[in-house]
Amino acid sequence: MTKDKSQHFCSTVKCQCLVFLLTAGCIAAAVCVALLSTAVRGRMPPDMEWWQTTIIYQIYPRSFMDSNNDGIGDIRGIISKLDHFTYLNVKAIWISPVYESPMKDFGYDISNFTNVAPIFGNLTDMANLIEEAHKRGLKVILDFVPNHSSNLHMWFNESVKGTPRYKDYYVWRDGIAGPNGTHSPPNNWLSVFKNSAWEWNEERKQYYYHAFLKEQPDLNYRNPALVEEMQNALRFWLERGVDGFRIDALPFLFEVTNTSWNEPLSNRTDLDPTQYDYLTHPYTQNLMDDMYKVLAGWRDVLDEYENLDDKRRFMVVEAYTKTTAERIAWYKSAADMPFYFGLLNINKACGGSCIRDIVDEAYKDLPANAWANFVFGNHDNRRVSTKKGPEFVNALNMLLLTLKGTPTTYYGEEIGMLDVNITYNQSVDPQGKVYNESVFLKYSRDPERSPMQWSNDTMAGFTNSTTSWLPVGSNYRTINVETEKDAEGFSTIKLYRTLAKLREEPPFKYGLFKTAVVNNNTYSYLRHAMDFPQYLIAINFGSSTDTSDYTKAPVNAEKGVVVANTGNVNATYNVNSNVDLSRITLNSAEGLVIKIINAP
Repeated sequence: MTKDKSQHFCSTVKCQCLVFLLTAGCIAAAVCVALLSTAVRGRMPPDMEWWQTTIIYQIYPRSFMDSNNDGIGDIRGIISKLDHFTYLNVKAIWISPVYESPMKDFGYDISNFTNVAPIFGNLTDMANLIEEAHKRGLKVILDFVPNHSSNLHMWFNESVKGTPRYKDYYVWRDGIAGPNGTHSPPNNWLSVFKNSAWEWNEERKQYYYHAFLKEQPDLNYRNPALVEEMQNALRFWLERGVDGFRIDALPFLFEVTNTSWNEPLSNRTDLDPTQYDYLTHPYTQNLMDDMYKVLAGWRDVLDEYENLDDKRRFMVVEAYTKTTAERIAWYKSAADMPFYFGLLNINKACGGSCIRDIVDEAYKDLPANAWANFVFGNHDNRRVSTKKGPEFVNALNMLLLTLKGTPTTYYGEEIGMLDVNITYNQSVDPQGKVYNESVFLKYSRDPERSPMQWSNDTMAGFTNSTTSWLPVGSNYRTINVETEKDAEGFSTIKLYRTLAKLREEPPFKYGLFKTAVVNNNTYSYLRHAMDFPQYLIAINFGSSTDTSDYTKAPVNAEKGVVVANTGNVNATYNVNSNVDLSRITLNSAEGLVIKIINAP
């Protein structure tokens, strides 16, 4: 049976109760309802999918590990470091694109959706990666980039020629005719990377639409043949054992068909007319009804494989949203969830109340059976260690790994990596390079993409080459995996591992989440599952010391014992120390996980 989200939920106690009512009568149904009530109160673990119970770890392959000494990370490099995830207690890896590509946008311009770029390896390497990951109990999630291809893709070349099968695989339009045979784009639509989103093709004598680089022409999902091609690309990787997909840039998948419509001005006076946000985008983003249909088709493909072995294939979408309603709309699609990007907005001024508001938004108006998730950083955004400050690294990891929902870790966050300093001449990101030297860093994504810091060896153990595609962070001798693993006593990676293991406890895996003391400095909350210990998490995200009483609701207890701390606390709060909950003092960037004693 094909399972959408509601059907999948019907394998749980709730739907079984309905079956009892229909087949065994009211008494059996009443017993079943009692069991359901017990499960809801936390005495019985819910029926959870694998992606709800693990940390997802994002690997940016160019920067993870280089196996052939060309200064660029690759698939064999990832294989060589799979035991890192076993150490961390991470059980799912998401790999950014490794597909065949001319690398104008570092893999997000794909010239073959069913092959591997030679700089990363080959299909045999990919098969070995999937096999070795599965041996270690790791799920493998691939980036799927459906909005566009490379302009070097065979489809685009044939579309330019007007070959009947491929003619409408892309979004082509006539321009506006001008005097003396001149022409201009059909409307004012802008590219995310600046300037017009329309590019003239002299051979075809038409413009093609590109939401991103001109080398990334948008695919036309109003063409059923193209839709089938992309479904077959999913099948190709599912056949090879992939466990799920992260869907890239999904809000851009459709544009209105009437390209005579200009998009409205945003009235942003701080931008020039070539910049994307100079306009609003009602005609080129978030055409939800159309996207729902395509997502449903992709879910059908994933379900083909789930129906063979009863193993859920995961689908998460990248969709930057501005309102709660926009984000919740994605939960109504066939995707398992959209990424929640609220925590990307953390800055140095964001204290306890600010963090509370961001977390609350993640849980706000969630549909029945929907699941929250949290992410601090990715390949398109500055590292949280830079935005909030390196002294908050451990506090932030404590938050991420103890909230209710699926956490996603960007490579290096487990050791506290920082953004690297990039000069204009070192920069390679096209999003930054379209700007001049004085402002390029505001837009460049290079700083958060620097090589993973594995050791204090030359080049941070990332490569044996003397150069790498981006500079290695200057702090690699102290911030690296080996040094932190070998440290006597506390280290960032050791705390991360402790918290990752703690997540397997029922209160953190599926227990209730209740906000406790919150003020301008401190954010605290309770994690609780019936018949298991309660845990209080208290973290000072502010700039000054905070002393608070935690004995009132929802804690309702006076004593606790520290099970994890951020390493910068005073001796009163060492691990295994007893704590008086009526008076806990936390300095800036300090955090505790406390097991409650004698809670009701």
